[in-house]
Order: sequence, then C-alpha cells, then structure tokens
Amino acid sequence: MERRDVMEIAEGLRMIEEGVEKIQRVMRDKKIKSIQDMAAELIPIFESHDNELSRDVIKRLG
Repeated sequence: MERRDVMEIAEGLRMIEEGVEKIQRVMRDKKIKSIQDMAAELIPIFESHDNELSRDVIKRLG
C-alpha cells in the first residue's frame, strides 16, 4: 500500500465517522433507540410518498 492509499482510507473513515454522527444526532433528536426503530419509521414514509423521495435519496447517495 502506498501513502496515497492510506490517505484515501483515512478520508473514507472520516466520512463514515461524520455520517454516523449525523445519524446519531437525528436518532437522539427524534428519540429513536435502534436501527430497527429507525427503519420502522422510514418505511412508511417511503411508502406514503411517490417515487420522488426515493429518487431524491438515491441521487443524494450517488
């Protein structure tokens, strides 16, 4: 592995950490206790909206 590879990994780990912090913040704010509880809240939201929300989420992830 080269130095550049290590730096890429470090950047990826930083991004993961930031993502986890965002998820935890929302969970705390909404008093969601587990990933299962979060899924239970998200699924009906996606089911009740048209595909626009799904497209927006997919676009955001891509």
